[in-house]
Amino acid sequence: FSFSETMASASASATGAVPVPSEAEPKPSKSEVVSESVKKQEVSSAASSSGSGDVEEYDLGYLMAPLSRQRLEMVLAKIICNYPDEVEKLVFESRKAVDFVAIKNEITELFLDQGLAVNEAIPHLEHHIKLAKNYCLAKDAKNAITIMGVVTKPFVDAVTKKSFIPDQGTDERYEIDEFVVLLETTWQQAIDASDEKTTSEQLTKWFAELSRYRIALSQFLGPIFSDALRMLKKRIRKTMDTNTDTSANPAPSAKKSKSS
Repeated sequence: FSFSETMASASASATGAVPVPSEAEPKPSKSEVVSESVKKQEVSSAASSSGSGDVEEYDLGYLMAPLSRQRLEMVLAKIICNYPDEVEKLVFESRKAVDFVAIKNEITELFLDQGLAVNEAIPHLEHHIKLAKNYCLAKDAKNAITIMGVVTKPFVDAVTKKSFIPDQGTDERYEIDEFVVLLETTWQQAIDASDEKTTSEQLTKWFAELSRYRIALSQFLGPIFSDALRMLKKRIRKTMDTNTDTSANPAPSAKKSKSS
């Protein structure tokens, strides 16, 4: 059956009507008749519980469960193509402030384990950094940097308090070095995702935060966050220069001069 025929059949089943097969259609087998009867009972039950015999209810959880993320994205894209105005709802949801308190509490609880080695915590931290990367792709620097701050600080505290870093060449040290690279590149992506409206005060705040992390980690892991700090320094200088130019050359007044 085509999609329209399937929908028509489902509609007829919901109302209790039995579709009349055309002459070209083969006579259904006994098993098909039984199966169709069960379907009608399920639809009828759903319609009764909803208080209407014309509306068929669907459980979105069951409908989406067998779909992969890629297929769900395709379905969402098709819906937005058909209803372009709905994209605003998607934008709104993607711009909601991240629940950084929940992430912070989870990581704090993780590091309460005194016997936990730094590299053993890395998989848990990477999970949140991947979320920050997704926000970077969405050009949402605010949420991305919020997550990075929540993740980076406990890592820095763990390294400095435990004061134990595995020797170079060991698997444990390789894991930590790889994680540090991930930290650095994600911070860079988050800074790059910030738009031109980001104020020099906000950029300076990020610069100070990363500088503290760099100072704390340098004696254990060597120089870190160099590229991210250079990016911030360049952005701060550019923003301040733009503000200076604006102050020195204010926009002309929009008031009309009175005619004499």
